[in-house]
Amino acid sequence: MKRRLLIVDDDRDSARLLTAQLINSRWVEVCGEALGVEEAWAKLQASQPHLVLLGGIKGTERGVLCQQFRLAFPHLSFIAACSSDELMWEPFFRNLGLWVIAKPIEPGQIEALAMMIQPQGMVAEAAPQQNQYVIQEQTKSYPSQPPSFSEPLTDRRVPEMTRPKQLITVYGPKGGVGKTFISRELAIFFSMQKNEGIPLRVIAVDFNLDLGTFATTLNLPRTPNLFTWVKDLDAQLHSFIQSQGNDPYSISSEEWKEYAQALPLSPQQIEKYVVAHPDTGLHVLTSPRDIRQSFEIRDYHLYLILETLKQSDYDIILIDTAPDTTDATIQALFFAEHVVMVGNPVVDSIENIQRLLKLLREAEYPEERIQICMNRLQRKEMFTLDEIRAYFQLHPSKKIFSIPDDVEVKKSINTGTPVMLQSGRIPAKEAIETLGKSLFPVDGEQVRAIGKEKQKEKTSLFKWLWG
Repeated sequence: MKRRLLIVDDDRDSARLLTAQLINSRWVEVCGEALGVEEAWAKLQASQPHLVLLGGIKGTERGVLCQQFRLAFPHLSFIAACSSDELMWEPFFRNLGLWVIAKPIEPGQIEALAMMIQPQGMVAEAAPQQNQYVIQEQTKSYPSQPPSFSEPLTDRRVPEMTRPKQLITVYGPKGGVGKTFISRELAIFFSMQKNEGIPLRVIAVDFNLDLGTFATTLNLPRTPNLFTWVKDLDAQLHSFIQSQGNDPYSISSEEWKEYAQALPLSPQQIEKYVVAHPDTGLHVLTSPRDIRQSFEIRDYHLYLILETLKQSDYDIILIDTAPDTTDATIQALFFAEHVVMVGNPVVDSIENIQRLLKLLREAEYPEERIQICMNRLQRKEMFTLDEIRAYFQLHPSKKIFSIPDDVEVKKSINTGTPVMLQSGRIPAKEAIETLGKSLFPVDGEQVRAIGKEKQKEKTSLFKWLWG
């Protein structure tokens, strides 16, 4: 059976050449060509391909486009055709589930990939985009088709959300710049706000899996945590596999991932795994307390968790990441509607942000999602914000948000009391409010502000840790 291929590329001549080269192929049948995103959506619905070749589409990031396609068409396999300059992003694309080939494209490359895919038939009619999810394949050998089940799968649909929803990732390519502090303060800020008169539901997620301290900065317990959820996911997978008449301990890793992609999502159960901040009601999904537990968190766990969060009824999902480029960080970046990139006005921090911006631009990551935040800015710095903007090659109209160096911030970090909950005029607090309002629309009043009442003084962070 020939594999049906849809070519999505704004280079019409290249698409037509490849179509002509594959016209007599024994393995591949080109079922359509699309020059843009809207045309691609229409032809995905009409032609029902098995494979989609993603060339270049101006103004579109392929990883994001791939995720959108696969939510609606879960059986598809995607191939990214990369130029020599783009091949540095091959691991990046593979983490997103794209198979990667180099340009110029040889028909034999497409045929070889097509032979590795064993479709069970034509792809079923696409379900609505927001109601489907699939775990992306991670390597060339990862199959693209879900397993055959003797009984229909549980419907994983969730009610369509009408309120605006944002996943905000806070990231810094260098440690020690105050990224977790910014994450904490933004999460507290949003938890005190309303949108159209309704209090926001906010969850903060610590994706620094091995050394995360988000819960510690709020004096919160770290049980339950993200690993609690992971253990439940694995237990559900074991039961699911056994219900299909198979032994979970005898199947291959590829089969395990196939079952994971068919596991129903349960957004309504997220609250089982969170701890609540008593002063604001903020929900926190904390990182594991034991570093060794982080080693057991796999890529498919992260995909399931992120997609479940996206389908939940939280208005704001704020993710605090590690200063690295591991799979957890990459997924948090590509799931996000907004990225707050945090740094300090010092040479090594500025250089790391510049290098990362360069890589993201080369990967065609939408730069409008990124907000730059310079933390601990003092009155007299070696570099001005204009100099930093020029070094980052930002448009003159692009705002760099700055958080001033403030003695109240140091007290806040050591006591676990957010500056957002302190009364009085605090420059850092006002700066974070400005940043928060740029990320998500909120009403003009705070609904759970502390006001003029003096909070009970809390013990220091070190006493909380050791006592």
